[in-house]
Amino acid sequence: MSITRTLAVHVVGTRFEDLPAAAVRATKNHILYTTGTILAGAHSPGIAQLLAAIEQFGEGRQSSVLVHGKKLPAASAALVNAAMAHSRELDINDDRIAYKSSVAVVPAAWAMAQKLGSVSGKEFITAVCVGIDLGIRLGLAIQPKPAHARFIALGPIAAAAACARLMKLDAAATHDALGIAYCRSTVSGNSLTSPSLTKRLGAGLASQSGIVAATFAQAGFPATTEIFAGPEGFFQTFYQQEGDHATLLAGLGRHFEIVSVGPKPFPCCRYTHAGVCAALALRARHKLQAGDISEVRVHVGERDLRMVWGAGEEERRRRAAPQGVVDAQFSIPYTIAAALVRGGLTLDEFTPESFVAPDILELAGRIHPVAAPEFDIWAADVRPQLVELVLRDGRVVRERVDHPRGSPENPFTDAEVEQSVRVMAVHARTVGAGAVETFIESMRNLETCASVAGVIEGFGT
Repeated sequence: MSITRTLAVHVVGTRFEDLPAAAVRATKNHILYTTGTILAGAHSPGIAQLLAAIEQFGEGRQSSVLVHGKKLPAASAALVNAAMAHSRELDINDDRIAYKSSVAVVPAAWAMAQKLGSVSGKEFITAVCVGIDLGIRLGLAIQPKPAHARFIALGPIAAAAACARLMKLDAAATHDALGIAYCRSTVSGNSLTSPSLTKRLGAGLASQSGIVAATFAQAGFPATTEIFAGPEGFFQTFYQQEGDHATLLAGLGRHFEIVSVGPKPFPCCRYTHAGVCAALALRARHKLQAGDISEVRVHVGERDLRMVWGAGEEERRRRAAPQGVVDAQFSIPYTIAAALVRGGLTLDEFTPESFVAPDILELAGRIHPVAAPEFDIWAADVRPQLVELVLRDGRVVRERVDHPRGSPENPFTDAEVEQSVRVMAVHARTVGAGAVETFIESMRNLETCASVAGVIEGFGT
């Protein structure tokens, strides 16, 4: 069989009973945590405008935009929910390939399950697991390695796989769904500078594309015969090199890559997390306050330095004194300064009030990113960082972090995932603690649920 046919057969044929216990546990955590990121992003910049615009494409009572109490066609609901999920930069990140593995799949799966109305917990877990697994496998197969795998490229295909599974399409129709989703893939358009908010929009479009692709395929619309090989295929089109097909297919149906991916502890670019973890560790170990610090040097790989510090004077000025939330989310000086001043880094540090806080900005001006090309030679996309604090008493203390919190080497516990959702839900404003606890309990036992459509009813649906 062709690679695409093999993958389509896998998507169709995988049963809940085929999933290892670790994959079931990881999938439930992905669903739980990603739903929390939707709640956290309900009122983030751009969402009100996005919702007002998407309603102009038509009303429908298929699926819920969480928190806002709107019912829209499934594809429209998935778009808004995924944009909300990505807006706070808390979504789950695969440190090996920088792929946001759940932000497109989970919103699409929730919307499709509500549209269908009779999806069991086991069916839902299986669909989400195979969709996320396929997206990660595609990312791991990109060459040269380690790749920076963009969710706007992989997300449509991963979401289409999950939706095709929920819709019980056969292998031929699932093959078409993957091919149609490939038509919606891209690698461009994600601006990292305020006031642009296109990065979060990209997540929404990817999730929407999964539903669109599966729906077209169900109607019998045909697609290309091979998507993942050849000069017109996914890998050569976007990455100018054939994919690693052995990695793409290795352990297919036996090993599920979702087990190697976990949540992010801070609401900002993953390329800032090693530095933030190092700064917080030094602050705690030496019982420091911001006033004790004379200067901060952050040693960062040259590639990451361009992402979280900037390539020119204007970019660097905006990263040291953010003009908007995106500037702050992608700023090494701001994130480390906020963490050292506040003793942590939460959504409260990514508000307009915090961007102009004198104590944070004053320290940010004394944080000096330093190019460390030796960190660019690393087996994973997320790379080490070293923080040096020059203290006013003359001491210099250092901390290097290779694996920030949330990585497989430094994972969240189940209890920490649940607590993260409680914290994120506060930012939805209208979601009560009781609804959150009911949802968490439902997720613990999701495989026993007869129909998942009502599981998110407490979130303003």
